[in-house]
Amino acid sequence: MGKINKRLFVITWLFTPLASSIYLFKNFKDNTHIRPYLFLSFFFGLSFVVSTTGADSMRYAETLAQYHQQNYSLADVFNSLYVDGGNVDIYQPLLTWVVSVFTDNAHALFALFATIFGYFWFKSLILIRSHIQIPLVGLALLTFVLVALINPIWLINGVRMWTAMGVFIYGVLLLALNQDKKGWIYLFLAVLIHFSFILVLLMYVIYRFIPFKESALLFFSAYVLTAVVGELDLDIIRDSFESLPDFLQSKESYVNEAYVEKVEESQESYAAHVIIARNLGKYSIIFMSILMFYYSRFKNKLESDFIVFFTLALFFGSFSNMASHIPSGGRFVALSNFLLATSFLFFLNHQIKVHRLIKIGMSLAILGYLIFRIREGLDYVGVFLFIGNPIVNWFIDDIPLIETIKSML
Repeated sequence: MGKINKRLFVITWLFTPLASSIYLFKNFKDNTHIRPYLFLSFFFGLSFVVSTTGADSMRYAETLAQYHQQNYSLADVFNSLYVDGGNVDIYQPLLTWVVSVFTDNAHALFALFATIFGYFWFKSLILIRSHIQIPLVGLALLTFVLVALINPIWLINGVRMWTAMGVFIYGVLLLALNQDKKGWIYLFLAVLIHFSFILVLLMYVIYRFIPFKESALLFFSAYVLTAVVGELDLDIIRDSFESLPDFLQSKESYVNEAYVEKVEESQESYAAHVIIARNLGKYSIIFMSILMFYYSRFKNKLESDFIVFFTLALFFGSFSNMASHIPSGGRFVALSNFLLATSFLFFLNHQIKVHRLIKIGMSLAILGYLIFRIREGLDYVGVFLFIGNPIVNWFIDDIPLIETIKSML
């Protein structure tokens, strides 16, 4: 099909965004300009179903209403930052205030959240696709979709953490794949969106100074070791908070005993199918890592550029393995999983012969995880994402699609 007709795309988007997305994605590789993807991102945010059960998105909507109804000024917003243990992340409060100047309609807020999120999400996917020459079919297609859904756009439900993740990933990809120093801007920008990325930025700086980046054996050994190491001593981490500035000490709650117990209880309550699906994703990534290490170490069929990207992914894999022992630290696994799955795409791009049964097994495991991931997304979208348009959806308060499906069964 080639590149899209821009005018036709916009007209189609105004009436049926679903059709415009099919039109756009039909030849994803050729459609590399970000603007049409921003139209789709905007519409997704406009159609986003805000939680009514206490999730972060519910709090964002309530904050928007508060700012609008009480005529908050920019000074009021800044006074709540870095003061008396207040919010240390400026991204979400500032965007919420900007929207509150005009409206208290949460559709507008999440449309803005999704447009910004979508910019980095699609830019990263477009950049990765530009470095792949093989057709995206079979295992390669499933792996590409896996990469896309590791940090999907419906995670604007927790907009600070996951937008920061997307921004950081894009910065890393620019530096690693294009040697574009503008990537550093995005790495620092991620810290302003979510405070925790100052630690991730520090880890990346450390990696940059490591001289032996082509030693896959060393990085893989560290990855395996950190995967089996015992839990960190949270008492040591709690004590370290005492030496931090006041506004950061407010985040000590992430490692206090009550919070630890709350997280552990929520994990124990997961249904069996959730545990199975998450394990499919986890062990798919681990098996990818083993396969890539085997070929890089014993088959000697992979070029140095691939090895360096692979060791970067393993380095962050080691970091996320350690961080996962801290409550909420497990969220950084998304970063290493993204980089390891992207590495596997580049591995497949080398057209290395892998046994057919291995490909089938991996494809089934990835497919099972993707079905679960899409099921998670149904909590944040309604039927009007598929049948609505930007005008209609402004006035519609939809319900999660999963509830609609359950009511029909």
